[in-house]
Amino acid sequence: MGESGKVIPSAMPDPLLVPSIAMLTGGGLLAARDYLKGRLRAPEDRYMAMYGKRDWEASNMDLTLHCAPDLVDSLKEALRQRLAEHLVQRPDESRLLREEGDLSGRRLVFVERDHVTVDELLQPRHGLYFDFSPSDRVRVVWNHMQTDGVGMWNALRGLFDPNPALVPYRDVPSPPPLVPELMALPSVARRLVWRGRLRKSAPDATPLTRGLAIWDTARLRAKRQQVRGSFNLLTSALVVYEVFVRHPDRDRLNIGLTAYFPFLEGRNKYGVFLCKVRRADVAGIVDQLVKQTRNPMLNWGRSAAQAYALGRMPDPAFARVVSYYRRQIDVLVSSLPVGRKPISLAGIPTVISCHPWELTLPYYFLLVGTRTELHVSFTSRFPQDPSFLDLEQVLD
Repeated sequence: MGESGKVIPSAMPDPLLVPSIAMLTGGGLLAARDYLKGRLRAPEDRYMAMYGKRDWEASNMDLTLHCAPDLVDSLKEALRQRLAEHLVQRPDESRLLREEGDLSGRRLVFVERDHVTVDELLQPRHGLYFDFSPSDRVRVVWNHMQTDGVGMWNALRGLFDPNPALVPYRDVPSPPPLVPELMALPSVARRLVWRGRLRKSAPDATPLTRGLAIWDTARLRAKRQQVRGSFNLLTSALVVYEVFVRHPDRDRLNIGLTAYFPFLEGRNKYGVFLCKVRRADVAGIVDQLVKQTRNPMLNWGRSAAQAYALGRMPDPAFARVVSYYRRQIDVLVSSLPVGRKPISLAGIPTVISCHPWELTLPYYFLLVGTRTELHVSFTSRFPQDPSFLDLEQVLD
């Protein structure tokens, strides 16, 4: 999302080669010290900040609140009131709301203000804001340079009715140093030559296609009994299956699955696992995802090794290599578990969708989960039939 830069030729040198040699030869001590200092720094913040200076809105996202048409005005009034209370009564939880990006210097920085009013939060700015102008919904605009999806939801959770976490994000210790990265080097090297299968055929001038599907999780849990993967891998496989249906001329796709790492240092605490998936039924796609993600240590090692190598690069090379990595992905799937109960605000049943303002990936899906429903948002550079992501069709 919001990526820029030129494609790096396929014959580019392996960006992991230099640090790997240094760690195994005479420069090992210095390289090890450097590695230990920066091993938990994710590259996303650096990348986002570089392009935020050029175009802030390229990294904007819409989190949209939908409800029954006759309740929209009530939803807006309740949200305005809760915002006012939240800013006064929960200063720690409202820190993200008080932040604003400062683009005046050489690099992007975020400044936390002592106070911000509700009226200010209802106006466009370089920070999270609310748009009440649509007659049928409420838009919450947030920027990936400021935070990831989990951070955004944590900042907004207190505005909604109490809802026990579906998947609590606990503090977990960071993985052991060095070993995971060394384990992952061969698979990282193999992935360097992977190429996206949909990018060249994706139209550039066509407006983005955005949509939302509501899936009944009871039916998904029943389907899960027929496969051997987790619930998240099943739902990811279902959207990948739909993309294969949409593109019958493609027999293989590169799938990016995001994972949240609470121990990372930065605003964007996630990594992307890249999987190569061949055309199959849903169970077959689940099997392929399970095989490529079942080793947590190796998954982390791939992400950490890539992040370490990127962190050693000067800005121009860093930007090109990150763009190269992103161009490998055909379908990016993210999940955001928000609560055990249906989402509501002041008792008003609410549906959440989320879409990026700009997209260079062919497909982006965000799966917002509760115990009873999965709100499946998609953004695509390809036009889609109205039946795209219809659950009856997907489970047929």
